[in-house]
Amino acid sequence: MSKIIQDPINGPIKVEGFVEELIDSPEFQRLRYIKQLGLLNLVFPGANHTRFEHSLGTYYVAGIIGDYFHVEDRNVLLAASILHDIGHPPMSHSLEDIFLKLYGKDHQGVGSSIISGTGEYSGSNIPAILERYSIDPALVGKIVKEGSKEFPLISSIISGSIDADELDYLRRDAFFTGVAIGLVDHMRIINTIRVDEGAFVIEEKGIPAAESLLISRVLMYNSVYFHKTGRIAQNMLGIALSSAGERPVDPFIMNDWDLMEFLRAQEKSSGIIEDILNRRLFKRVKQYNYSSHKLMAINEALETLDSTTFIVDVIPPVSFSGRDRIKSEIRAIRGGRTDQIEKISPLVRALGETLDTRSIIVSARKDSVKEIERALHGTA
Repeated sequence: MSKIIQDPINGPIKVEGFVEELIDSPEFQRLRYIKQLGLLNLVFPGANHTRFEHSLGTYYVAGIIGDYFHVEDRNVLLAASILHDIGHPPMSHSLEDIFLKLYGKDHQGVGSSIISGTGEYSGSNIPAILERYSIDPALVGKIVKEGSKEFPLISSIISGSIDADELDYLRRDAFFTGVAIGLVDHMRIINTIRVDEGAFVIEEKGIPAAESLLISRVLMYNSVYFHKTGRIAQNMLGIALSSAGERPVDPFIMNDWDLMEFLRAQEKSSGIIEDILNRRLFKRVKQYNYSSHKLMAINEALETLDSTTFIVDVIPPVSFSGRDRIKSEIRAIRGGRTDQIEKISPLVRALGETLDTRSIIVSARKDSVKEIERALHGTA
């Protein structure tokens, strides 16, 4: 028996056997109710797609890559690809840093535990499904969490310089947000990569497609993922979580609406949740060119005010820097020589500068705008 799932990005996707059972598990069905882009549907109304759809797309792309390279442990690859986001908390990446601080957990670690059925996730249905098909849950969990030296190619397909995850989400996010900057020729990339010591190397004829991938990634971050209004909504949600009288016992088993209803039920966070749901978002007050000195001065100017009435945000975040963020560690071949693509491509070298141009955005609740403006007077 098999099932065909119609995907707007990849077309019909065939699932059968253990993959179909995994999809039908409660742990995977939870992903239907976790939006891929969190609160960005407040900016891009079509961005209501979910981790469920993206996981199916990643599975599909991983299968294509696996077939192309004749991956022997195909079931391990397919299991890791379909389950790579199984541990995602509500609102996707919106609250990930706060959850890490409050709970000491991230989605890769939680995903690994759900897949292997260990620790507080010992009641997971996932390991029994995998074991029925002679797939090692611990191995799949390890690949999802940090990769495996014993399975370098599969690890690269799941999370590497060119991976199935990104080849799906860039195309999917561009489609549902309606922007025309995340267009990636994934088949051209797949058809022009080689494997060298377990990692992908792109052939010379595929360099333009790789450049397009990296450029699309940076443009999507600048125009979509780090959209100023989207960041305001995300930070408002962070304020709600931080100011709530109670915290969820474990947000990693909740979906978006579980979390929103939990916070709306708390007296101290209900108001800001209502504001988010009705798109009464904080208004931008000031914007500055970023410097650490300027950020310190702004924080000092506002330190005596109610921190739930304003947001100081750095876009792109200071933590979002370095080659790993651009994924310019992709290796490419030109003239018979293999090197990092940024050393070969002037276009890729310029991308780093794009993400190093930062702004400080100060926004405030509508009734606090004048107070924030007065406090910031003289910090220009």
